[in-house]
Amino acid sequence: MKQLEKLIIEATVLTEPEAEVERVMQVCNACRYCEGFCAVFPAMTQRLEFGKADIHYLANLCHNCGACLHACQYAPPHEFAINVPKAMAQARLETYQQYAQPAAFGALYRRAGITVALALIVGLTLFLLLAMALKGSLIHPPLAGDFYQIFPHSLLAWMFGSVFVLA
Repeated sequence: MKQLEKLIIEATVLTEPEAEVERVMQVCNACRYCEGFCAVFPAMTQRLEFGKADIHYLANLCHNCGACLHACQYAPPHEFAINVPKAMAQARLETYQQYAQPAAFGALYRRAGITVALALIVGLTLFLLLAMALKGSLIHPPLAGDFYQIFPHSLLAWMFGSVFVLA
């Protein structure tokens, strides 16, 4: 029985970003001025309370366009300080970290800029090293200055075609 009580408590405790989304949605649900802006607001109007699952759903429904922020009469400098895109983005980041597969990738969302930059550097370096290993030096003849000698059309068509098929 204690396990069930522990699970119920864990399910009801909201983190700080989730509590902010709940506060923002309570104010927005009372105002409803932004009801026609995006899919978040019609979904919000169907709820009286905002549990953890509802907050995660609404946060991932928001695409951060900012239209509601510019139209909101309660946006900063108002004392309510309603900023729907910011609150949703913080809650969405938490869901990305929490539900990432494999779980170790969740930590990468905290430093997304550094992660992407390092992945690009490593990927491009490996790609160029592979090209040099297959074709010889990139500086000296016969490949100097000839892009299609290094990366033939068939290779490029295969690479980008596979990306197209997988997308």
